[in-house]
Amino acid sequence: MKFEVLHVLNLSNNGFSGKIPSSIGNMKQLESLDLSSNSLTGEIPIELASLSFLSFLNLSFNHLMGMIPTSTQLQSFDVSSFQGNDGLYGPPLTKTPSYGKPGPMPLLASRKDHGIDFKFITGMEFGLIFGLAIIVGPLFFWKQWKVRYWRWVDNVLCSIFPQLYLDYQRHEGKWHVVLRWSR
Repeated sequence: MKFEVLHVLNLSNNGFSGKIPSSIGNMKQLESLDLSSNSLTGEIPIELASLSFLSFLNLSFNHLMGMIPTSTQLQSFDVSSFQGNDGLYGPPLTKTPSYGKPGPMPLLASRKDHGIDFKFITGMEFGLIFGLAIIVGPLFFWKQWKVRYWRWVDNVLCSIFPQLYLDYQRHEGKWHVVLRWSR
């Protein structure tokens, strides 16, 4: 398969490893390419520079090395498109290459960059469950709370809808409050 008319390719956050295939250069209609937050290694293929419709590129947070291929296309992207690849150098990056070990592959750092804090979300879930248990629990287990709650609901409904009124009826020797709609 050649995927020659593919416009958008997003393979981010998949744990892919290995080199970026040079056959990506055959996707002449490609407008957006996101390969961020994987474990890709090697150099950026020179064929990427020939994608003239490419308007979005994100190769950040991989283990790419070498010089970014020179073309007006690739140099027009922001530095953030290449960040997290300690071995990359050349425009638009301003730093020189670090030929040591590649930096840690921060999948979590990538998520943090996008503003997702999973500890906060987990805390919110527990808080919601605990809060609902405090409110809903007594309604299920204590009759006095049930009666007060439904009396409050009836009063709120009557104040919102003036057509509603509370009627008292006797049924099987007991008095019951019934919500009625006046015509």
